[in-house]
Amino acid sequence: MKPSKSNTAANITIKNISEAELSGPRLLLSKLKNELFNRKKSDIELKRASIKPKRQKNYKKLLSVIICTSGRNSLALNAINSVINQDFSSEKYEIIVVNNSRENFCGEFFEQNIRIVNEPVQGLSRARNTGADSAGGEYLLYMDDDALACENLLLNMFKAFEKHPGCAIIGGQIFLKLPTPNPNVFLKGREAIWSGYTVPYKKFKEVGEQYEFPYGACFGIRHSALDGFGGFPEDYGRCGNDFAGGEETALCFMAKNSRLKIGIEPSAAVWHVVSADRFTKEHIRETIRAGILTTYRLYAEGYSKCGWTNDYIDERIKIITGELARLQRNKEFLAYFYKKCELDAFYEVKSMIL
Repeated sequence: MKPSKSNTAANITIKNISEAELSGPRLLLSKLKNELFNRKKSDIELKRASIKPKRQKNYKKLLSVIICTSGRNSLALNAINSVINQDFSSEKYEIIVVNNSRENFCGEFFEQNIRIVNEPVQGLSRARNTGADSAGGEYLLYMDDDALACENLLLNMFKAFEKHPGCAIIGGQIFLKLPTPNPNVFLKGREAIWSGYTVPYKKFKEVGEQYEFPYGACFGIRHSALDGFGGFPEDYGRCGNDFAGGEETALCFMAKNSRLKIGIEPSAAVWHVVSADRFTKEHIRETIRAGILTTYRLYAEGYSKCGWTNDYIDERIKIITGELARLQRNKEFLAYFYKKCELDAFYEVKSMIL
């Protein structure tokens, strides 16, 4: 499945992160200053990698594709099939399926390069680390179980790592596949709530801001770098019904703090086929809440230099309150709901700081 122009509008841009059309000129300037230029020297020592990634000679494969799943066999099988149909020699890669469930993973595979690894302890970060421990690839490519590889995903990700040896982490685009008909709670420009990640550029680009960091549905990392980071931090990441993520973002901050590079390769891409039952107001509310609380936690625990101080939170609350007033006047009720979820989350952060 190839993306078309009508459904690949970039959502990872400064314009989207600031939601310029919601703010008006005065609020927009305040918001950009507040969001992008709020840096503070923290008393907390920033988290760094313990070693710099080096090329090692004992890897058995060039690339390991790691797919973590928990009780969603049919989805994972679709993801696996999208990978094995790639134009990339089976001798060069392997697929590690991490079964993060107490039930058996059902599936018959004739390819010799597919392995099932069981991890009964719940938690996406734990499953991702188990996958890495079992992997023999020099480069690791993580895909969600409800993602489908686009054409030449493996080849393009491999080439990106080879061409950019200074990059510890390379992500790709994630095209969001909406249910039909379009859910009535979906708001264009907010695809990131369902892990949509699309960029306006066509060539590889180094990135450094949090809003640009890649997501786990299409997340590549050097095996040696992940070892240097100590794996995904297992106190972050989804577990059961918990919406909190942040483990990939924590790794990106560790790379940045260690002066390692992070890049995006637009030609490496997947489709994220999100089930219709995730397009609910409850999912939106919990995802927005988790994202804001996790971002504060990344600052408080020394990953990020962004100063989530009481003054910063107060300014964000003031800006959002102004945006809500504009949305209410213009009768943009769906956008109002999204923005109200943000306001509630910032008030929750404020209560934590106090």
